[in-house]
Amino acid sequence: MSEAEAERPAPVRVFISYAHGNPIHADQVREFWRFLRACGIDGEFDLIADERRQDWARWMLRGIRDSRYVIVVASPEYRRRAEGDATAGEGMGVQWEARLLRSFVYEDPDAALERIIPVVLPGGSPDDLPAWLGGRTHTQYSVEEFTVAGAERLLRLLTGQLYETAPELGQVPVLPSRDQAAAQGMPAAQGAGAGRAPMVLAAPVVEPAPVPPEQPPPAAFGFPEKQALTQALLACEALHRLANRHDLLDRMGEILGRGHAFSVSESPDARTHLRALVNSISRTLARDTTLKALYLALAEIAPPDTDVGTERVRVLLVASGLVLGEG
Repeated sequence: MSEAEAERPAPVRVFISYAHGNPIHADQVREFWRFLRACGIDGEFDLIADERRQDWARWMLRGIRDSRYVIVVASPEYRRRAEGDATAGEGMGVQWEARLLRSFVYEDPDAALERIIPVVLPGGSPDDLPAWLGGRTHTQYSVEEFTVAGAERLLRLLTGQLYETAPELGQVPVLPSRDQAAAQGMPAAQGAGAGRAPMVLAAPVVEPAPVPPEQPPPAAFGFPEKQALTQALLACEALHRLANRHDLLDRMGEILGRGHAFSVSESPDARTHLRALVNSISRTLARDTTLKALYLALAEIAPPDTDVGTERVRVLLVASGLVLGEG
């Protein structure tokens, strides 16, 4: 694998939940899925899974559990089945998926708000989304056409590319009180704000501050044995869930200031995924900094006082010469 490939972010995995029954709608969802893949997004789609014999209940459960996002596609059939108004045996797939998603919304509404994405395809209506997704008081994503421009808001969300960003905070201006102004010989005020010197703000920063280059780790540091580090990570029960591993990579990217998740080849198998993570860290220049980011992110997800695996990781990193402290 080349260095460029190693630094490339892992594709985002999404599960597409939609209703069968209307051939035109099903074809539209298929076109939507193909569009997502063309944009580098790994969509989980039942027509592909249907090429092999499946335990569909398990396939849907794993698809929802192991994907970064779940896209719910609006349609009259979906809403009716997801709200429990369908007859027994009708649209069993949607009814099963909806039970799983409703349970998620009920148990952890904040996490569900972040992971479940209501989508309205061209010609659809937000009124055809199930009520338990929040209705019009919650954000919905309309796809006007299957182009980057027609689906820009959704693509930005799925890929973590913000359009509107906040500028850096400037310095608070120092404004003298009335008595201070008088003592300094400033003209007497004739009214609110009269006689005061105009406030001059610093010019906005146009060019970003240079980012210092990564430095190699100190000589006393030695990268831990890869298998031992992988085993320590596997001892963290939380990391056996793909969603938690996504959170770990997202938080590592934030700590390292990369603007995106730490790049690792994804796998639903925890051992394979974590082994790839360790290998990816070992190839970075600042391996000590990256390992520290790994530990800080892991400690947020699985605190060492409650997860023996996190403590094993800490002991292993300290033994390798890494100084762990406040991030």
